Amino acid sequence: MNATWKYRPPMLSPRFAHEVATVGDDVFVLGGTDGNVAYGSVETRGLTGSGEWHYVSPMPTPRGNHAAGVLGGLVYAAGGITPDERTTDVVEVYDPAADAWRASPPLPVPLGAPSAAGLGGKLYVAGGFVGDGDPEEHATDAVLAFDPAAGRWAPVAPMLTPRARFRLVATETHLYALGGLPSRQQNALDSVERYSPDTGRWEAVAPMRKRRGAPGAVRVGDRIIVVGGGPAPVEDPTARDRTTEVLDVRTGEWVLLSTLLPHGRASVVCAATPAHRVLAIGGSANLYGQRVTVPDVLSLKLP
Repeated sequence: MNATWKYRPPMLSPRFAHEVATVGDDVFVLGGTDGNVAYGSVETRGLTGSGEWHYVSPMPTPRGNHAAGVLGGLVYAAGGITPDERTTDVVEVYDPAADAWRASPPLPVPLGAPSAAGLGGKLYVAGGFVGDGDPEEHATDAVLAFDPAAGRWAPVAPMLTPRARFRLVATETHLYALGGLPSRQQNALDSVERYSPDTGRWEAVAPMRKRRGAPGAVRVGDRIIVVGGGPAPVEDPTARDRTTEVLDVRTGEWVLLSTLLPHGRASVVCAATPAHRVLAIGGSANLYGQRVTVPDVLSLKLP
């Protein structure tokens, strides 16, 4: 594969611990931090066109290390860590058509660094760490499902592995939980498992080729692309990987691409364009042994 990552117009703010959501032809980046200030700001660009970013209405609750998912054309932001460095149970919903936010029923518990995805008319929020009483931030295996028709959260089967700072990605039929960290001080996971709403069960599938904490991930057709992340605890500036790997959900096989990011990057988010390009957006990069928060957006054409 001869394709390379190409720089696209950067975000207006450098950020990591941010989240991403795609609605129609627009991608939205929500919250996060530059390492000093927790953002409520939200910026957006089209998946096609010039790639220039602009701000839209900010989240009412600034936060990072939250989860975001799309359900019925609405963007849900759930949990996270607020500027006073406390985990929150707050859930807020953004309507892109109205450029407006509203409150939604809160999570049953405050969660930091969970992940979310919408599937089958429900929003699933999985993993993360609960509350502020554990300085090691040991992850939970719990999974919550929000039914907007009923307006309430309910637990579903837990994951096989507790994980935080991971990615939950939905296909047409399953949720995939990819990588993550068991706790703040432990090495990252390479394990992958998937959940079927029809059976209500999780099952282990083939692991990734590399251990990845806080990677970016996005579905493109029958493939799941995982970008960057790190093998070591989050404080380690070298825990930033340059590789990308691809899961074919039909065969269950992973392929590690030869194409490398310009610099190792973790806490990155990803989106996909209609032309089968993957966007790697922001994150914490390893620049010559130093952790640097970047606004960079990179684009890779998939084969």
